Amino acid sequence: MAELAPELATKRLVLRPVDRLDIARIATLANDVRIAETTRLLPHPLTSNQVLHWFESLVTRREQAFAVVLKDENLLVGVVALTLAMDGKTAEIGYWLGHDYWGHGYMTEAVRRIARYAFGDLKLTAIDAGVIPGNEGSVGVLVKAGFDVEGRGTRPAPARGGDRDVLLFKATRASFARAALSQAVGRE
Repeated sequence: MAELAPELATKRLVLRPVDRLDIARIATLANDVRIAETTRLLPHPLTSNQVLHWFESLVTRREQAFAVVLKDENLLVGVVALTLAMDGKTAEIGYWLGHDYWGHGYMTEAVRRIARYAFGDLKLTAIDAGVIPGNEGSVGVLVKAGFDVEGRGTRPAPARGGDRDVLLFKATRASFARAALSQAVGRE
């Protein structure tokens, strides 16, 4: 069982634990075919009851779910989840962002902050991610956050009717540190 996600902050965002009051907003934002098509796990259509079931199941899984909230507006715009592996040394990251908020760098900012938390506070050695081919926005987020392409594979995609081909990404402490340094010196 995962611990409750802590509250984290960036320049423009607050990343806080998802709570019951977020269910309606999540259901509204994520019930978008453009978002569902980019994920393995979000069904379309998506109901509030399905979001409630996911929320209630968080306590029994090794997952920390963060609401991505615009700091200035106190407005939830997406979710990032970190699922810890049984070994406690690695995790898989997954995320989605409301369509109206694409293209502003919010998810890159959120994933960088979650990775800093994962490598620092949780002492993880690696974070994995799988991206459905064609989702160039997600590829960009991961590359900017220090993830390297590992190849191709398949992952369970229950919302897409079975396993799906994915591009596999991995961030290690070293790749994340290189990306952070590159960002600090303005090479990005």
